[in-house]
Amino acid sequence: MAKISFSDYLYLWRYSLAKKGALSRYKEALDFQQLSADEMEHRQWLKTKRILDLAYDKTIWYHDTFKAVGLHPNDISKPEYYSQVPVLHREDIIHHFDKFVVKGTKASQLNYITTGGSSGTPLKLGVDKNRVREIQKWQMFHWWHTPLNANMASAYRGLPVKGLKKLVLAAVNWPQQVVRLDATDLTEEKIKAFIAHYKRVQPKLFHGYVGAVDAIADYIIAHNISFSFTPNAIWLTAAPVTKIQETKISKAFNNAPICDQYGCSEMYFIAAESPAKNGLHVFSDTVKLEVVDNDNQPLPNGKVGKFVLTNLDEMRFPLIRYANGDQGRYLDNTNDTGLNLPRIDKVKGRLSDNLVLRDGTLLSGEYLTTIFDDYTDYVKQFQIIQNKKGDIILNVCLFKDGDFDVLKQFISKEFDKRIEGKAHFEMRLVPEIQPVNGKLKFIIKED
Repeated sequence: MAKISFSDYLYLWRYSLAKKGALSRYKEALDFQQLSADEMEHRQWLKTKRILDLAYDKTIWYHDTFKAVGLHPNDISKPEYYSQVPVLHREDIIHHFDKFVVKGTKASQLNYITTGGSSGTPLKLGVDKNRVREIQKWQMFHWWHTPLNANMASAYRGLPVKGLKKLVLAAVNWPQQVVRLDATDLTEEKIKAFIAHYKRVQPKLFHGYVGAVDAIADYIIAHNISFSFTPNAIWLTAAPVTKIQETKISKAFNNAPICDQYGCSEMYFIAAESPAKNGLHVFSDTVKLEVVDNDNQPLPNGKVGKFVLTNLDEMRFPLIRYANGDQGRYLDNTNDTGLNLPRIDKVKGRLSDNLVLRDGTLLSGEYLTTIFDDYTDYVKQFQIIQNKKGDIILNVCLFKDGDFDVLKQFISKEFDKRIEGKAHFEMRLVPEIQPVNGKLKFIIKED
């Protein structure tokens, strides 16, 4: 049985007044992460069967889809049969939203989430209003030895809630202070004000979009700003994190450890790093993550494939075997004291981030995001653009412009080996690369 501090217990008790079950569900999550691999898989399978039965009986989409392929949940009697379930795509949800809502669900029982549309048409989803969605966040706090209502800094999109909900959250989170910066509206003056507030509050944790935190780190380094304290972790999300960014951001915030968290708007908390930093631990009690090949069949550990996700706890708008466009691989488990959750490698980006050369050769996004891993002392930012002609342009922002010519020789030689004349390559020195809505996109393919 995992231990919960008195302050965390009191916080969760207050939180449970607003959302029932928060305390008990958190205890279950801490206990689950200590189970053996066999017991974890067994419990996850029971939840998987539960969501399959619910979806078939209570939603139009899954009932009709299963019927169309001659499948019934009873046919999925073992985990190895799960790959028979058809894969779900975002277009299915966009065009058939109402068919995913569980029968009997009232509009007042759903909250609605809309993705940013960075990979196509914006997507609307429903989530159970009464489900406690913060459990995995609290697990991360626990891993990083941080009280659940510790002072925080946040560089995220949008502004905090207002009105009655704001008052309720303030009462639940008391005496927490949060230093906020809207990641979609970054200006030098706002970053300056954020840093001043950050110094006063001395937050234990800093959570933000990679692009936004990267921009703040640039400002700190450029203005020689220093801090007398170090947060327990810098928690980064919303985009792949390169080694260059980790090194720079850690340095800017007084050598703070970096925590990479993976999620998507459809299922926000999927996996995250612990202090051991030996991969991202999958929250497998709430999400079933498969790594599959082009035929949607499971791949062994170590093999890179596309992600297919099932939300095991969403009982009003189930997503089963949903392909979110990301790719990665499972790692073999290693000893991480008290944390036995399965692990994935760092997620390098979406399948659409791969570049296609003129003869159809694929230049993987996984490789492209690591090209400067050996040059973190020189490179501040980079971005790869493939234009309509198929030409590849590599924009680089350096700490010292004088290093460009030497670096260009090494990188151009490396790229020439990869593309073998199948595309024109050009490396350019630029003063800065601006994030869009707080997100720094490494790879851009022009339509």
